[in-house]
Amino acid sequence: MKKVLFCLFITAFFNASCSTISDGTEPKLYPLDIKGINKITLIEVGVKSLAGKNLNISCKNFRLTKKDVEEYFHKAKKVSKNDYRHMLDWSPCYVKGEIILNNGDIGEWDIHQYKSGVINLGADKIIYMYCPSCKAEMFDNPEYIPVEIEI
Repeated sequence: MKKVLFCLFITAFFNASCSTISDGTEPKLYPLDIKGINKITLIEVGVKSLAGKNLNISCKNFRLTKKDVEEYFHKAKKVSKNDYRHMLDWSPCYVKGEIILNNGDIGEWDIHQYKSGVINLGADKIIYMYCPSCKAEMFDNPEYIPVEIEI
């Protein structure tokens, strides 16, 4: 009986560890599907959001190159608004720019330090993005400001 229980335990353990079902820690990714990019312009780097003004993180050195931004838009995937807001890590640091699509749509975009991003094409058309495969040196590399603690 012990051998049977042990075999069932081992089988269950390996089946659970080899499962392909998402454990819920990564958002569901969809094709970005923005119908062709005509032009991407990088306008500002090292931006810190107002929501992060009291955090001890410096954003002034968060910079992406034009090549980094092009790679981002080539590799990024679309995520739902809910997943963007509740499953992705948030950073106050971002870069921003403008995008012109082949269909004539013009919008603004932001790419945040933890690989999330947004394209705002106006008229309530907002595309939420995430690029787990993007490798720019500045991603996932927050710059903390030392804080003195009085004792």
